[in-house]
Amino acid sequence: MEVHPMVKANLSNSVKNYLYQYIRNVDLKGNMKLPSENEISAKLGVSRVTIRRALDELEKEGMILRIHGRGTFINPEAVKIQVNLMPGEEFCRLVELCGYQASFQVISMERKEADEETRQILELDQGEEIYVVEKVYMADGHPAIISIDRFACSLVGDSLSEEAVKTTSTFDIIRQCAGNFVVRDKIRMETMDRETMCRFAKPGRLMECSSALVFHGVNYNQENRPIIYDTEFYDTRYIKFSLLRVKNVYEN
Repeated sequence: MEVHPMVKANLSNSVKNYLYQYIRNVDLKGNMKLPSENEISAKLGVSRVTIRRALDELEKEGMILRIHGRGTFINPEAVKIQVNLMPGEEFCRLVELCGYQASFQVISMERKEADEETRQILELDQGEEIYVVEKVYMADGHPAIISIDRFACSLVGDSLSEEAVKTTSTFDIIRQCAGNFVVRDKIRMETMDRETMCRFAKPGRLMECSSALVFHGVNYNQENRPIIYDTEFYDTRYIKFSLLRVKNVYEN
């Protein structure tokens, strides 16, 4: 296995995500041992401390195994997971990983004053305005994911067009306009019945499921500031997540 030099622009978008993608693309028949921290640090051009923090997180997620006296190894069972709940994938990519042809459409884009919940989550001033973008993602033509993104107008300016949100992700719009990278998110999960979903989201009526898995997410930038509040609805007939958990259970 080779570790290729890291593109500097991707550094603020997380060394961990870079290593995760590297791990996901290894040949399971090859050597599963990772290079040393020093080797990875030298080849990626980042500090050993940064590498160690990224590896610590990957170990907690079960992606790698550290064996005392032998080194750090890729967990082959983790690599076999098709759609991992932990790293956030772009929605079209997520649909494709589940084995379907992906497409999407913008249902609505609205500019309005932030409601109290969104204002508190995004730490906005009273009366500050937000954009609300609703999209639906298709799996072989069937609605599989609804996304609702809410973000401050001050991040991207007053001239955001619907054409822009049709061709560029919210993450890329904010990166291009404000230089903000989304590096992590915090999610709360629940299930929601169809009637409630239709009240919550304009595209809810398009979904074919009687209930959906819902993620309420707060996305943070490189300075750990909340910049996007999103809600995602998943039809689990098409989008199936897996999660490899490291047990925090010890014998007395």
